[in-house]
Amino acid sequence: MILFADSGSTKTSWLLYNEADNTKKHFETLGINPIVHKHEEIYQKIYSNTELTAYANDITEIKFFGAGCSSVERNQLAASALKSIFYNASIEIDHDMKAAAYAVCGNEPGIACILGTGSNSIFFDGENLVDSYAGIGYILGDEAGGAYFGKIILRDFLYHLLPQEIEEHILSAYKLDKNTIFQLVYKEASPNRYLASFAPILSKFRETDYAQVVLQQGFTEFFDFHITCFENYQDYPIGFVGSIAKTFRPELERVANDFECTLGKFVSNPIEEVADYFIQKKLAANL
Repeated sequence: MILFADSGSTKTSWLLYNEADNTKKHFETLGINPIVHKHEEIYQKIYSNTELTAYANDITEIKFFGAGCSSVERNQLAASALKSIFYNASIEIDHDMKAAAYAVCGNEPGIACILGTGSNSIFFDGENLVDSYAGIGYILGDEAGGAYFGKIILRDFLYHLLPQEIEEHILSAYKLDKNTIFQLVYKEASPNRYLASFAPILSKFRETDYAQVVLQQGFTEFFDFHITCFENYQDYPIGFVGSIAKTFRPELERVANDFECTLGKFVSNPIEEVADYFIQKKLAANL
């Protein structure tokens, strides 16, 4: 059995492929990011899904693509946690941008982007991946990701700059105060996930001038930093993975038009496409 995983900071999607009968099973756990999660935390997140771990002895191969998996040290951390559960499996760890590229580009050249809790981009020439200068995290970057938009909303809430209807909604639905925000942002684990939890406010109040301005500014910054960094970026389709891209596709398309770019495939959850990419490669190699 082969286990595929695509992990962001909020959730991890797992797909178990049984080569014997060509069947697939899907599972989900909380997000895994070795930048912010230690061995024990990763172990506990995986082990919390007992339906998944029930297959631990039968899994012989794992392909794990995750946020933060972009250095040898962090990849070893993730691999060690996986090995402590799936001890019969060979384990391959790689960056979630590769999963995005396989999902939205397939075997064709293009620019693959993630717009979920965080944001990133990569150029794929049909065979090889070319890193961008992005991927600097939610504090310094992640333009137009959920945490980025959530940070703007909380900032404007604390400065009393939100439109009245949005401020009243936040007070009613989230029961927020300054001390609670400070505690969850500065002292608790996974503040990026907490910040991203406020991004749906932009969807709820989508038709307001406030939401439209914030979305346009965020997506414009995303193109400025994550798209124009690639040579001849207007010559390639730009595909997107993630909930922010799917939810705000019309706003994203308007900004793409401003940059004279062509959008490609949108995928909310790439795990199926990633698994199929490798399964087909394996079948072709065995012919």
